[in-house]
Amino acid sequence: MNLTFVVEFSGDEVDDFYLTSNANPGEKLFPVTFERIDATRYNLKINVTLFNRRGQVPNGTYFLVARTGAELHPADFPLGRVAELDERSRAFVYNKNRSAYTVTFGISDDEEAPHFLMRTYSFGRSAGKPSTARARIKSKVRSKWVKTKRKALRGVFAVAARRRPAEGNNVLFASEARPNMQGNLKAVHDRMLERGLDKDFNFGYSFRTGRTSSRQNALNLAWQMGKANTILIDDYFAVLKDLGDRNNQKIVQLWHAGSGFKSVGYSRFGQYGSPNLRNAHRLYSYAICGSQHLRDVYSEAFGIERESVLATGLPRIDGFLRAGRAGEVRVEFEASFPSTQGKRKILLAPTFRGRGSGDAHYDYEEIDFAALYEACGEDSVVLFRQHHFIPDPAPIPAEFSDRLIDVASCPDTNDLLLISDVLITDYSSVIYEYSLLEKPMIFFAYDLETYSATRGMHRAYEEAAPGSIATTFDELISLLREPELSVEKTKEFVRENFDYVDTNNSDRVIDSLILSDPVVDSAPSGPLRYEDLIEQDLEEDPDNDAEEDSSHNPEGDESTADTTEEENNEENEWQTSQ
Repeated sequence: MNLTFVVEFSGDEVDDFYLTSNANPGEKLFPVTFERIDATRYNLKINVTLFNRRGQVPNGTYFLVARTGAELHPADFPLGRVAELDERSRAFVYNKNRSAYTVTFGISDDEEAPHFLMRTYSFGRSAGKPSTARARIKSKVRSKWVKTKRKALRGVFAVAARRRPAEGNNVLFASEARPNMQGNLKAVHDRMLERGLDKDFNFGYSFRTGRTSSRQNALNLAWQMGKANTILIDDYFAVLKDLGDRNNQKIVQLWHAGSGFKSVGYSRFGQYGSPNLRNAHRLYSYAICGSQHLRDVYSEAFGIERESVLATGLPRIDGFLRAGRAGEVRVEFEASFPSTQGKRKILLAPTFRGRGSGDAHYDYEEIDFAALYEACGEDSVVLFRQHHFIPDPAPIPAEFSDRLIDVASCPDTNDLLLISDVLITDYSSVIYEYSLLEKPMIFFAYDLETYSATRGMHRAYEEAAPGSIATTFDELISLLREPELSVEKTKEFVRENFDYVDTNNSDRVIDSLILSDPVVDSAPSGPLRYEDLIEQDLEEDPDNDAEEDSSHNPEGDESTADTTEEENNEENEWQTSQ
């Protein structure tokens, strides 16, 4: 959540800008990123949820100050425009509407010097107690069990961590969303085997889903995580809130998807599905993306510094672009689905509707199967590929099954992309890989206004979609009947989202994140003291013999995100304490 100030300062060039408490100005200084616009103006930017040790701007009332040498200059605001400050203030509701983070602006009540003020506060309410005695007992039992389970897992992790070699080569491949190794993890793993790196590294594995998780494999996961020097994951990994040590382990997020439209993670802060201010996303040492352009997008989504996001490219692209792969897949596919042989293949691969895996669905009433069947004619087939959150097959009437075909049985969506001639999707990230093929895409966005308002998007859909948009089924049919669809927007999309269009993405991940540590300039780890800055200035003066003093760096708590009522209440208590 980016806050931008334009500051005018005449006179000496400013050394730094800070936020500092109005109660004790200068005692603690929170650095603010800035760049000079011209001789007297500066542009300041604060991500209020990624400010202090990957946390929000702490609760408090602040002056915005400029430092020139040994002087601090508090900012003023044009008094004739004070009414505008209310319009700039924001409140972000999250944590299932039980918490709010507010950022408001005003003027100090000092008539002699009415300085500009910024106020930030976190508020929270408890989840409330169950209404019946039986429900309260059940809740207490569950809470006690969760505490016991978490304590046991932390204990196993701690024992394993004591056996972890400080400079060891233990690498864990893990996912809490997939039953086996897939996508980016598999690409990196297989490439390490091809390079013979299994002789230098000890590999560990843990792949679980909600359906396959058990007490036994949970203990195994805790043990594997404790031993690991490097942890590679490819999806949201909630157990990081209890297990994992970013100070002594390298935790690398090889996010499974490319850049889609919808907002995810902290991009949704203040909307439904927003993570808490403390969340497993914030525990990554590094994350990867496809281009320099996307580093800001991923930084925002994960709530980590831009410097911790590396534009290596996505490893799974390597196999996708391998010469001859498309031909191999086509032979296998047409052997399994002989009615598609020699026909134009139209892949319908939308994302899900709903809040998550529990209520995921797709509105198939928006599709006129008879009209779609007729539009195919004798030379085309439509392949229905649902999001993996949706377990039920597409409701294709039996009489249309020779042209409208459910392909949920195919193990890899990327293989379906390779053999498809046209892609129909909506807000899915499958456009990321498909764009590399420079084939036409149609975006069937029948609920565009609703989806944009409730889910949020990084940028205007009409601007970002690399293809033709249909907001009604009739428009979709018309586009399918066009003799040729443009791919110009697709080419522009590739230029923006891919720094590398090659098969070396896995090698870049291995070389930069596993065989070595990237050199990045991290954000400040905590507030500074004004006295320390002055001491440092004096130390740099060759005529001064002052002793160097260490800067104040209070410890932060980055531990957990909510999964239970008890954790929600803990989150609210933590916010209040801030």
